[in-house]
Amino acid sequence: MIQSFFKKTIDALTKDKKMLSNFYIQGLGQFLGRFLFFVFLMVSARVLGAHEFGVFSFSLSICYLFHTVMNFGLDHLAIKWVARQEFERFSTIALTNLGTILFGFFLIFIVSFFFDRHIFLILNILGIGFCFFSVNTIVFSYFRGLEKMKLEPFILVGQRLILLLTSFVFLSINKSATAISISFSLSLFLAFLCIGVILYIKKINLIQNSEFAFMRQKIVSVLKEAFPLALVTGLGIIYYRIDSVMIAGYRQISDVGIYTGAYMVIEGVMLLVRVIMIASFSRLSQYGNMVDIKFYVLYKKLLILLIILSLILCSIMYGAGEFIFDLFLGKEYQSSVGVFYILLLSVIALYPGTLATHALIAIDKQKVYMYIALTCTITNILLNFIFIPRFGIQGAAWATVITDIILTVSCMAYLSLFFKKKVTPRCA
Repeated sequence: MIQSFFKKTIDALTKDKKMLSNFYIQGLGQFLGRFLFFVFLMVSARVLGAHEFGVFSFSLSICYLFHTVMNFGLDHLAIKWVARQEFERFSTIALTNLGTILFGFFLIFIVSFFFDRHIFLILNILGIGFCFFSVNTIVFSYFRGLEKMKLEPFILVGQRLILLLTSFVFLSINKSATAISISFSLSLFLAFLCIGVILYIKKINLIQNSEFAFMRQKIVSVLKEAFPLALVTGLGIIYYRIDSVMIAGYRQISDVGIYTGAYMVIEGVMLLVRVIMIASFSRLSQYGNMVDIKFYVLYKKLLILLIILSLILCSIMYGAGEFIFDLFLGKEYQSSVGVFYILLLSVIALYPGTLATHALIAIDKQKVYMYIALTCTITNILLNFIFIPRFGIQGAAWATVITDIILTVSCMAYLSLFFKKKVTPRCA
């Protein structure tokens, strides 16, 4: 029965040639990009050792926290409005994003003064890289909204190749977190230049001219609409990144490196669901503009597909866990294996959970998502306060798992009630 439904789901999705094409393009690009980034992290972890790699991971986590301000949820907003052919709205979003990027970097710069010189330097180098990363993301969002996604995988793979190659060069000169931070930001800058050249050649102007007074009103409108998404993104990053910061506070900085070793493999397992959502979010946004049977059917089919995929992937990774860590990371990271097995439970929750959160955004229920994310973030921080001092990095992993389960169950429960009121009666 499951096999039959799985086949029908694949057949139904493959009838949409555009979505299928985007899935293949994004799948190949994201897989290669993620693999190259994994190799970069693996090489960095082995060469630097747990302590120095922990410094880099700690600094990266802080920058991701402030990337929330830079991004401000505008990428999802951009995809949604471009998918609905509201290009003038996108221009306002893009202009707003330039302001949030500068403000986010300013916050990173201020926070860096609270740390020693080594971390101060790394934070500012990474902060510059995140500025370019944010600009690149808003451009990719424009093309995702149009369902024209060939540019993004090409740039992503190129950026990761540059990252890997430059990291080899810089690490041969200086084995430090500073060296790989320079590689990280340099690769993002070169990707930014490449995107700019492509837009210039194709004569694509993403920001249209407008009177300042009128534009100011539209920017305020965009910020109000984006605020729930920004808060949701920020809360999500907090409860995914705060564990590294809290581990550094309660334990040793080397524990951050070991914990990151487990988490970066989990990030690889999460790749497939991200590719599927990149390929399908624009279509969800189109159907979500007027929720009807099309949206419900697409959501239901994707949900079953993702649940089955999560169970298959986690079964495979559970059996291959020790081999993967022995092969790629070595003996210093053996304690990462136990953390990895715990975090696999998060994968089972987050495959359907990722779809549920994107579905809420697609039907303009980002405020509901915001309240759920706020609850989960508070829960995660409290659990980390309780678990990390007693159980160390495994405690941080359990805090993440519990939070992810709460997030997924809450979002899916709301959607279930929503569909009963809005869609099911029409289907009867």
